[in-house]
Amino acid sequence: MLADETRPLRILDVGTAGGYLGASLKKQGHYLIGVERDEKLAAAARLHYDHFHQVDIEEFDFPYRNEFDYILFADVLEHLRDPAVIIGRSLGALKRTGKIILSVPNVANFVVRMSLLLGRFDYCDRGILDRTHLRFFTLASLRSMISNLSCQVVDVFATPAPVQIVFPIADHAVFAPLHEAHYLLTLLWKTMFAYQFVARAAPMST
Repeated sequence: MLADETRPLRILDVGTAGGYLGASLKKQGHYLIGVERDEKLAAAARLHYDHFHQVDIEEFDFPYRNEFDYILFADVLEHLRDPAVIIGRSLGALKRTGKIILSVPNVANFVVRMSLLLGRFDYCDRGILDRTHLRFFTLASLRSMISNLSCQVVDVFATPAPVQIVFPIADHAVFAPLHEAHYLLTLLWKTMFAYQFVARAAPMST
């Protein structure tokens, strides 16, 4: 979603993990500030950021005003007790034209729906039902949360399930038509087939 930006940006990356996103953004020439709680992840990530806060995100007070073009919450909101509070706290750090980008797993994905039909809701080591997830989102609940924060959704991108990562054999060229069909289904029926939603939102003008 930042690919259409042609100028250097000031970006606050909340929940950097090991800095995989920061490394990519830094190569594009952006100014980055990172926030991460985990000490080991922060040590690896801070190399890619101009400034870094190692702090619990839920206790971070966002000590900035009108400074950032974008604030990123990539794969972090589902791990928070009250993500809406954290997003709301961050909005004052945006420039007047600033936006937030957030990504969340889709708990209404057809795999989870089928599991529920079979009476199962089992946590896993990774994925939509990662055992560290505290919050679950559908597209509707994501939109509702954003709206309740007096923000409007600019666009939403739905990502398909990473089948090739879960089943490496599926990365073979013979499966390419199936992956294309899966991607098309995800585009046509986001709420059913999306593995993850990536949304860009902007505060509403007052």
